[in-house]
Amino acid sequence: MVKILIVDDSPLMRDLLSRHVSVACGYGTVEAEDGVEALEAARRERPDLILMDLKMPRMDGITAIRKLRADPGFDDTPIIFLSAETDRRKWVEAFDAGANDFISKPYQKNELLARIDNHLKLADMTRELRRKNAQLEREQYLASVVQRQLLPHKFDYDGVDIASVYQAQELIGGDFFDAWEHGDTISVVMADISGHGASSALLMAVCKGILYSLEKSVSEPADVVREMNRKLYGMLDEGGRDMFVTMAYAVINRKTNELSLVSAGHVPSYLISGADCEGLTAGGPALGFVPDQEWAVARRPFNSGDTLFLLTDGLLELRDSNGAFFGEERLIPLLRPGAAPKDLIGEVVEQALPFCGGVISDDLALLAVRRDNGRAD
Repeated sequence: MVKILIVDDSPLMRDLLSRHVSVACGYGTVEAEDGVEALEAARRERPDLILMDLKMPRMDGITAIRKLRADPGFDDTPIIFLSAETDRRKWVEAFDAGANDFISKPYQKNELLARIDNHLKLADMTRELRRKNAQLEREQYLASVVQRQLLPHKFDYDGVDIASVYQAQELIGGDFFDAWEHGDTISVVMADISGHGASSALLMAVCKGILYSLEKSVSEPADVVREMNRKLYGMLDEGGRDMFVTMAYAVINRKTNELSLVSAGHVPSYLISGADCEGLTAGGPALGFVPDQEWAVARRPFNSGDTLFLLTDGLLELRDSNGAFFGEERLIPLLRPGAAPKDLIGEVVEQALPFCGGVISDDLALLAVRRDNGRAD
């Protein structure tokens, strides 16, 4: 049964309000004659709504409202204050204290009951919304745990040293990276799913599955990208055409010391060789737009000490307090030749986060691969 707490120093007013509420609506009532009793009754009875007078002995209504709102248990409890007070500054004070509504005395019965009914419905909707939000937050948290399990935690391949970092804008994101070994080659991928949240994370998991299936049967980077595009196009029907995938897909041949890279609408990947830093953008459009598409391949020597730096646009699009982008002009000087991948990424992050004040507006992923002499050529 719905329970209404009636707070008024007038016994006649309490009796009148109680009869109107209980007879007309069938609600249960609890009475208190001042703010002190109101606090005790509220904590004991946990009413669904409170009717509060303003002027009362010992503790007035405004003070009682403030104390109730200071208790997290009464966040959602509607409080309607009733008063003959004509000083509107007192009304404002009551609303600032946390009251939801105001009814002047003498009141109209039908207005009172309509206001009560309206606020009870709003309170129910608010509680249901909070419950659903809490459930959604838990599901997002669990999804983020699953997603992080899908990302590699350790790279251990002969002939290369690999380090990475990933930070989603929300609990779950759409950026992903991976690496795997097949014979003399190591494949490395960095991808960015359009958008954020659950849909991007789901498509990210699908993309990883497609890549793993293709890795067993297709070896050339351009072929992998073409087949992945074909599969994604078939999956993203007309309702999903607003989603797409950008990707940098690289294959490192440890026998020939060659790097092959395809960029599908992705931001540049950087090859650090000696004192040179080259941005690699060869390829074609993002995946998922056109069913039959070809991508060009960039081929470069990849010798001992050379480093491939992969990223998503979340880094380049970080902004400072004036709206300026982090951009290539700040990134490239940080790509220090000869640095270990872990140190290289650390130095970039140490510059990027203070630049944006810690505010990340997009998913952010970085991965660095350095060719070492872990395997005889």
